[in-house]
Amino acid sequence: MGRKTKGKQKIEMKKVDNYGDRMIAFSKRKGGIFKKLNELVSMCDVEVAILVFSQAGKPYTFAFPSINEVAARLKNPSGQELFAKGHTGLLVEAYKKQRIHDDIVKMEALEEELALDLDKLKEVKKSRKEKKLDKMWWNIPEEGLSMKDMQRRHQALVELHEMFFPLMVKDGGSSSSGSLGCDHSGGSASD
Repeated sequence: MGRKTKGKQKIEMKKVDNYGDRMIAFSKRKGGIFKKLNELVSMCDVEVAILVFSQAGKPYTFAFPSINEVAARLKNPSGQELFAKGHTGLLVEAYKKQRIHDDIVKMEALEEELALDLDKLKEVKKSRKEKKLDKMWWNIPEEGLSMKDMQRRHQALVELHEMFFPLMVKDGGSSSSGSLGCDHSGGSASD
């Protein structure tokens, strides 16, 4: 079986004769050069500028941080004059902005972590409260209680009622011991 395509082949560097093909080649190669310059800036933290004119005379530029800053650097390669005039403020401002950005990112992460911890705490409190309520004496079924335990439970309920009933009447409640079905005599309902 033979190859269906020629694969990657070396292209001879010469002027492309056809105008349409030349514009396509220019567009593709310009994009490739700009991409490589962007990678160079990102990886090496350098300042770059490129100015390209198409055959039609249209200018295309790529510059970092800006074409003006790179041109000023070209005029004064040592950069001493810029620092002497107090342009260090730009570096300080950039540093401050980066620090503020980093602090904001840390703060947002901490806020998110705090919110998660608060949710967990609420769940733990709710779980503890539910577990405690299930084990309270008034929630234990009567089936497994002895007569003595049932009398203790009844007496505790009567005491609670006597303690809270006056408070309910004070607040305007209309409950009465008869309506609550409580027998304070200690005897059975058939007496």
